[in-house]
Amino acid sequence: MSLVRALWRQLAASKQHPAVATIPVVAFTTGAMYLLGSACGLLLVVVDPPGTHLLWLTLAPVFGLAAGAVTLRFGRRFPRWMFHVCVVGGNALTTAEIVLGRGTPVAGATMAIYLFVVLDAAFFFPLLGVALHMAHVLLVTTFVLPHVGIPWQTVVTFNGVCIGVALVVASISRAADAAEEDPLTHLANRRGLDRRLREALDRARTDGMRLSLVLLDLDGFKEINDRHGHQRGDELLKMCAQRWRSVAPKHVVIGRYGGDEFAIVVPGGTLGSAADLADALREVLAPDVAASAGVAAWEPGDSASMLLSRADVALYDAKAAGRNQTAVYGDPGRASSELETAIRRGELVLHYQPLVRLTDRAVVGVEALVRWAHPSRGLVPPLEFVPQAERTGAIRSLGAWTLDEACRAAGESDQQLASVSVNVSVRELRDPDYVGTVRETLARYGLPGSRLMLEVTEGIYDEGDPQVVRTLHEVRALGVRIAIDDFGSGYSSLRWLDRLPLDVLKIDGTFIDSIQEGSPEAPILEAIVAMARSLGVDVIAERVETEHQARVLAGLGCDLGQGFLFGRPEPFTVDQPVAG
Repeated sequence: MSLVRALWRQLAASKQHPAVATIPVVAFTTGAMYLLGSACGLLLVVVDPPGTHLLWLTLAPVFGLAAGAVTLRFGRRFPRWMFHVCVVGGNALTTAEIVLGRGTPVAGATMAIYLFVVLDAAFFFPLLGVALHMAHVLLVTTFVLPHVGIPWQTVVTFNGVCIGVALVVASISRAADAAEEDPLTHLANRRGLDRRLREALDRARTDGMRLSLVLLDLDGFKEINDRHGHQRGDELLKMCAQRWRSVAPKHVVIGRYGGDEFAIVVPGGTLGSAADLADALREVLAPDVAASAGVAAWEPGDSASMLLSRADVALYDAKAAGRNQTAVYGDPGRASSELETAIRRGELVLHYQPLVRLTDRAVVGVEALVRWAHPSRGLVPPLEFVPQAERTGAIRSLGAWTLDEACRAAGESDQQLASVSVNVSVRELRDPDYVGTVRETLARYGLPGSRLMLEVTEGIYDEGDPQVVRTLHEVRALGVRIAIDDFGSGYSSLRWLDRLPLDVLKIDGTFIDSIQEGSPEAPILEAIVAMARSLGVDVIAERVETEHQARVLAGLGCDLGQGFLFGRPEPFTVDQPVAG
């Protein structure tokens, strides 16, 4: 009976990757094996050049070297299925080298490179994948090697060695899983969770990926153990694990952190979606079982212990508030979940405020400003939800929607919206994929980059983040204009102005408010305009509300203006352009 259970466990685990098979490890090992195998193949050709097919015998390992270098450099971003392609490709390159080297020492010597294919497959793939790749290798070696003159005795011995290596390596890699598995629930144990959380943090730091952590604790578990015994408690823990596995997405890591406390690592999702997942996990339990959850999002600079600490604080808040609920660190009202739901339901709208040339008052563009058409609160201004979105990470979903909607409106309006500007947060610019999002959005609506301007707050000066600067340069290379918003509102670092790819400075409205009838001239404004001229960037004055302010700004050489004098933010329709 125990043998049957063991076999069933192996079958159930056949679709699971070994714990060691993280994307960074697989990428490094696959790339290294490509480089080593190709270098050996190239060395064989160079040292003892065959008489025929020399060019192709040289090109095959050169291609392998290039593939290895690409995998080492970019493999961390590959989808997992891509590594199956890499293994099949390695098998094909090795076979091609053997066939082309038929009748030469190259054929026999290259045969050993098949072991790299076997090692890669056995170490990193589920059992079904290992079996398929092994079958592929054995079929090729059985039919191809004798065809090129390798004795059948050598082929049989080599195939036996390949099978033995696969069995040993697959067993060792899966034995490592047992050290990171909770024997009761068969979820990750504390050691496994810590390792996977560190790996997720490394990826978040490298790729700008979002990451959240959920801590779940069963309410009243001690009383259940005391009243019904530990066996009942163990059955309850196993029931929780089974139900949670059926609900959680595949990319989520669930583990038992100790006792009745569980942790869920949620890579790639927003704080709101992690909180929604915590609700789903609590709701799937039996009617007489309750759980409390605490959720926290990773912030740049956080360590694993800091993220765990914040999730633990949120869990304490959920317990203190009455238990059987989900609390979110930094977002007690669950605004992030509500905002993301509002985006899905189409409750957000854009209003557009005209941007005019001060010399002739011609409308040259608009700024897209988001509003929330809340079903019960009415039209909610951005100051009431954008700062919260910044804190919780929902700003990425909000920013992506705003960019898409503004570009759609500009594309449909032809030239009625000659240029549209959209606010972008530093959080979005930290994402290496943001450039691709902008590129795809422009292409989707046939909009040239020159008709889009991105406005970044002055807080970018405090970042010093090379990824933010790199993103701005790449976006500008698409033809998109870059503006610094609210210039002068904080502690500007002038040394950054000539390092950032800037096209526009938007002067903060507090400077414009100081321009009053009969007031002295504005030397600070004059200095800002002069500095902008020396840098070759345009100047936009915000919050222009009187004719006197407009005349003074025009006299100082300010290019553009925006404010209630020229028009309030309004919805836009194709047949009625925004105008001042």
